[in-house]
Parts: sequence; structure tokens; C-alpha cells
Amino acid sequence: MKKLFFVISMMLMSVGAFAQQGTCTAGAHVSLLLQDNKNVGIGALVGYEVIDNVRGVAEFDYYFKKDLVSCWEVDLNAEYLFRVAEGKFTIYPLVGINLLGAKVDLPGADGDSKLGMNLGGGVEIPIVSNIAVKCEYNYKTQGNGGSFLKAGIVIPF
Repeated sequence: MKKLFFVISMMLMSVGAFAQQGTCTAGAHVSLLLQDNKNVGIGALVGYEVIDNVRGVAEFDYYFKKDLVSCWEVDLNAEYLFRVAEGKFTIYPLVGINLLGAKVDLPGADGDSKLGMNLGGGVEIPIVSNIAVKCEYNYKTQGNGGSFLKAGIVIPF
């Protein structure tokens, strides 16, 4: 548990260290695990454009209990932004680290957490001047790997 607290603290402090200049974003999304049990979750994100076209993003997701298992994850990603058609939409590849935890609701069962990598990409499409729709695919390397699809909104400030 101490390791988990340390990793989450370091992720959040690194986002806070960058939050002094540049464009910040915040958002919320729905997540879908595309593997066998097709679990659904909700999440939130905070991002900061460190330098032109490079954004750091911290995310937290919670996956609802299904088949006696609930999961959570913390991601810290770097995205390279390609602004297409004079800013009408943005596409990006991403790479990052991920901490995934699971809890099984059975007597005597313990929770577990694993550190891994994220690989993926996404697209952001502005719908008004200060709100964009975001759709993203992530592949996470824990265990046998897993594919996740996320869709939500992003608000720059």
C-alpha cells in the first residue's frame, strides 16, 4: 500500500509542477475495457501543454464492479499533438505509465496493483470555442495486456 501511495503521489506532483505556465485542460470520460468481460468505467483527466505540441496528461479511472471484481487505474501520459486543418481537430499518439489496481469481493481475497505502460492515440474535435470531444484508444501492458476505449469531453483553461 505504501508503494501505491508513493507512485500516485509522484504522478500528481509531476502534474502540479508543470501547472505554472502554458495551456491546461481538464475533462471527464467514459472508459470501456475491450477484453473478455467488457467492463465500463468513468474517469477524469488533467493535462498541461509542456512545450508546443507536447502535452502531459494525468488520468484516474474507476471501473464498476463486474463478476465480483472492481478496478481502478492512474495514468501519466505524454501526447504529441498534430493540429489538423487549422485547428479544426487534433490527433495524437500517446505513451505513458499506468498503475492498475483490482479488488475481488470474495472472503480471503486480496486486491492487487501492477505497474505497466500505455501505448495509444486519440482525436479531439472542438464543438464550441472552449469544449472539445475526445476519443482515445489505449493498450496497457499489465498481465496479458488490455485494450481500452475512452470517450468524453475536454475543457481548456
